Amino acid sequence: MTKLTLKVNHDLFGGLLLVGIGAYAFYHGQQYALGSLARMGPGFLPTLLSAMLCVMGATLAVSSQWRPSSRVQIQLGQLLIVAASLSLFALLLRPAGLLTATFVSVLVSSWADRQITWPGRLLLAGVVAGLASLIFIFGLGMTMPLWWG
Repeated sequence: MTKLTLKVNHDLFGGLLLVGIGAYAFYHGQQYALGSLARMGPGFLPTLLSAMLCVMGATLAVSSQWRPSSRVQIQLGQLLIVAASLSLFALLLRPAGLLTATFVSVLVSSWADRQITWPGRLLLAGVVAGLASLIFIFGLGMTMPLWWG
């Protein structure tokens, strides 16, 4: 009898995360009409993409068991820094605008990487904030404040 062991690694966690996100999207996509291939409804593409995400995640999770990999080491301090940056982004988006919220969020989350210097952090935050503003406000025309006010 063969002993079944589960390798806990990054690919397993990533695959399970993709399956979870895909299943969530699939479940919520069911509230829209699916339609047919000839006349696609509003739920067709989200349902198809979420099913594909589940299949890709399952493939990644299963294949992770056959590849050699390192163990997962969760560093609580870095995890808390990234969670704090996401919370700051959510709290700052409406009152401070996308540019400021993104800049602050990237600046805070960069503290999780000890190798980035301060000039590198400021440059990274500026570039990401600028690109996010260009893409979401100007490119996609989303209605959200760019700056304070």
